[in-house]
This record gives sequence, structure tokens and C-alpha cells, in this order.
Amino acid sequence: MLVLQQSAVPQTVRLKIEVLDSSQQIVGTISGIVSGSMSVSGDADIRRTANFVIHPTLTEKIRLTENSLLWLNKDIRIYVGLYNIRTKQYKYYPLGTYVYTDASGTYDAVTNSLTVNCADFMKKLDGTKNGQLGALTIRYPAYEENEETGEIIKYNTIRNAVMETLENLARITNYRIDDIGEYKAMPDYNDDWEKYRAENETWNVIPYDQEFSCGCSVLSILTAFRDLYPNYEMFFDMETNAFICQLKPMCYEDDIFLDNNFLQKVLISENTGIDMTTVRNICEVWGQVIEVDFYNEECIYADNIYSSSIEGYEDEYYNGDIIGLKIPAANQAGAQLNINNFGAISIYNETDETPIASGELEAGKIYAFKIKKERIEEQDSIRAYLLGQWQVHAINVLSNGKADQLDINSSNSECKLYSREYFKKLYNCERVDLTIIADSPFTVEKLGEIVDVKTGNEYDNITSDDLAADRAKWENWKNCRLTDNITITTALLPFLDVNKKVSYKRSGADTEHQYIINSVSHDFAGFTSTITMYRFYPLYETLLKESGTHKVLSEYANNALNQYTHEQLTALMSKKQY
Repeated sequence: MLVLQQSAVPQTVRLKIEVLDSSQQIVGTISGIVSGSMSVSGDADIRRTANFVIHPTLTEKIRLTENSLLWLNKDIRIYVGLYNIRTKQYKYYPLGTYVYTDASGTYDAVTNSLTVNCADFMKKLDGTKNGQLGALTIRYPAYEENEETGEIIKYNTIRNAVMETLENLARITNYRIDDIGEYKAMPDYNDDWEKYRAENETWNVIPYDQEFSCGCSVLSILTAFRDLYPNYEMFFDMETNAFICQLKPMCYEDDIFLDNNFLQKVLISENTGIDMTTVRNICEVWGQVIEVDFYNEECIYADNIYSSSIEGYEDEYYNGDIIGLKIPAANQAGAQLNINNFGAISIYNETDETPIASGELEAGKIYAFKIKKERIEEQDSIRAYLLGQWQVHAINVLSNGKADQLDINSSNSECKLYSREYFKKLYNCERVDLTIIADSPFTVEKLGEIVDVKTGNEYDNITSDDLAADRAKWENWKNCRLTDNITITTALLPFLDVNKKVSYKRSGADTEHQYIINSVSHDFAGFTSTITMYRFYPLYETLLKESGTHKVLSEYANNALNQYTHEQLTALMSKKQY
């Protein structure tokens, strides 16, 4: 072990590297380290990478041979030690467990040094060191059913699918997998999460059958499940090397990891920048082109029931059938569907399990409905879920919520600029959601319309307008957060990690704001950490029963509130979408 020392800096740093065998037992220690660095990225699946330079002649075992400490069957655990002047001892911080990605290294005959590159254990899952699957097709069904009756016996959850993948395909048993599903079912965001789960039993299930062909990697399967819902992260823990899947901080109420007072004490420099070329404030998502099992343009609307006779659809409703109908008239709230006189069944939204609202179906347009049939207390419970028009389509718009630009009275024949009706007509899209953040510098009112269109590849797997709206909100949130960033250099802070919330006051600013750490780079020779952070804007508001007037209005600046009437403020407090 060699001390990294720089005379101009009164701090001493040591790198300690333990070499592990396949059983994760220590078989040796790498010494002769002359320099090293480490990077952590919150955007990459391979979160942590590191490199270090050693003198291979300082120890007999630092050779590129089968019995060397630098070989394919070895892993390494890296620590950094900071010298405490008071105790005259080193305090060691774990930096994670790694695999060699460059086993041959780079030998420099002049300096007699060997550079070794390594990355975290995700490299064992992405096919680089391991993790590529052979000639087999892997299928994860959304549910299990009785082969004779078609009754759903069990829904398969996303969390269980992730754990099954880790154990069976990656042989990983050291993990912590949090619940994956709708945000309203999470205790982080909703005081009534238990009630919501009880009333929405499919909140965490695999929404549709997942199938993976030969040649894919374990990591591609895991990320497919992770990305079914936004704002989840997967990584290997720095201290325990456990595989973690959890929510990222998305609310104002999430804990602060480091506060402004601490960061100001260790601050060396600051660099502020906004990449305006990548800013977007409208996200348009085109999802799956829905393939229907049965279709009919002849449909009658009476007594809030859409009735149609479809040739070839016999006997009864079957679970999973998708029906396409041309709607003759707009619906009232709580509309129902009746095919071939099998009986009227209620039409529901897919994501929140609520009956469709008035006007969700428009005259002359073709919509797809998915039949879901369950056996509850020896009786059939049948619903028709609205998937949307034939091609799934949704838009999310970032707005500052000014009353003079929002269509408060939806009965107006001519919609106002940047109102919900305005975007529905402009983009010919029925599902338009407005995300209102009064103090965001990137709203359509301030910058105009800057559109990001998402289509093809992973977006083809989005099966309903509701799911597309959730994804559009997530993508729009990302587009307006990663661009508003700041980079600071501090004294070496080895305990830092990404996707942690901090508070920080920019140089020359009047107030401090909340930020999310996006990337960290440690320079062990220079004793510094470079941190890139983006401005925090909430994706979700915590659904608290005691939220009240103050909680809601505190999200808006005073100058924005002054533009609202009492009636309009009441609508805001009830979370009405304009």
C-alpha cells in the first residue's frame, strides 16, 4: 500500500484494494498504488468505474498470469482512507466491489507502471464478464389462469419477477428489492397507501406478458422490469455489494443527504451551466399500435351503454380479449359496454382502476377495450379497460399555471393559448396532461413549445393512453431537470453517492435550492471530488390527508398566486387539471 501525497495539500490519502476469489474471500492485497480515480454516474446501468496505476515490479503477485492478483477470476474491493490529524489514524470508506474490465492493463516501460480499469458488478450481468443467456426463450406471464375456466388464479408481480431473475439467472441472493408499481400505492407518497393497494390489487403486477429471446443479458431483463414504472434505480451497494432496486427521491419531502452549510465548508469551486439545446417542455409519447381480437364499426349508444354485435365473438366475455369499436357518441360518466348481449360491463381506466369520466370517448373515433375477468367469491367480475385509440398516444406539458393562459372555462368554443384544449387540438391527442410548476424556468409560457417525441423501440411496449401519460410525465420531468445543473468541486468526499438530495446556494444567489446528485468523480491524487447536480423539481406531490391550503399554495410563488381568482385557487387546491 502506497501513500498518495501532495506537498501543497496537508491531507494524506491511502487506497486499499482487497482481492477476492469467486467465493468473495480475501486472497491478497494490491500494493504499490501510485494514483487512482473513481467515477459514479446516476444515468448509467454500470454505475461505478475506477482505475488505478501500480508498479508491477513492487510485488511478485502483480503479474498478468493465471495465479496473479490481476486475473479474470478475481474481483476487488476498494477502500479509500483519509488521515485524521487528531487521532493520527486513517478512516477508511468503502468505494464498492469491482470486476476487472481491462485485465491486460496498459504497461508503460518508461514509468514502469501498469494501469488497471474496473467496473462494478453490473458488468457480470450485461454480458461483458457474464450474464448473457444462451439459446433459450424466457417468458414471464402477467398472470396464471385455470386452463379449463380461464379464471385468473394469481397475478405475477414485478418485484417477484426481479427476484426470480436474480436468483435463477444470475445466482444472486444478496439483494433488496422494493415494491415496484403505481406511485399512489407507495407509503412514500400516500398516507392511504394500504387502502389504495386493497382497492387496486393490480397496482404492482406485470402489465403484460414479458418475453426475452436468446442472446439477451440478465441486465436487459432486469432493466425491462425496472422501466415498467418510472423513477426506479438498480445498482450494487457500495458497502455490502447487495443488489438494490428502489425509488429515487421525487418529492420535496424526501430527506436531504447533505445541507448547504456543509457543502459551503468544503467547497473549492463552482461552475453553473444550462444546456439550452437539450431543454424540452412538451413530451409526446406514441405507444403500441393496438391489435384487436374483434372489431365492429356498428355500435349503438343508449342509456350510457355502448352496444354492438360482433360476428365470431361467441358464448361469453373472455379474459384478455381486446375489442375495437367505433364510438357513435361521447360518453357520460360511468359508461358501460355490452357485446352480443353478454351483459353490460363497466368501462375503467387502466392505471387507477376508476370508471372513465364523462367525455373520455369522442364520437367518430375508434377505441380499444381490454376485457378482464376475475373469479371473486364464486362469482365472475368482468370489466372493460379503456386502452385508448388504436395507437396509444399521450402528451405532457410543463406549464407555470397562469390563469390568463389556461382555459379555466372548458365550455369556451375557442380555447386559450396553452390550455389543455389548445394542445388537444394542436396535436390531435385526447390524453393531454399539464404539469404545473410555477417557478420552473422551462415552462411553455416562458420558452414556447419545445417538443420531444418518443416513439418506437421501448415505447412500442406501452399498451394504453394512461401508461403513455405516465411515461410522458416522467420523460418531460427528466428533460427539464438534467439541463438545469451545476458542477462543484469540493474536498475529497468518498462517502458521496448519486441520486441523493442536497441543498445548495449558488454563488450570488439569494436563496438555496434542492438538488439531486447526478454524478461524482473522485481524484485521489488531488484529494478532490467533482459533483454534478441538477435542480430538483418534484415529479409527484405527496398525497397527504392533512395537506390543506397551506401545503398546496406553498408550491406557487406569490406573484403567480396573485393572478388567480378565489374560484381558480379552489380548483388548484383540489388538484384539478386545466
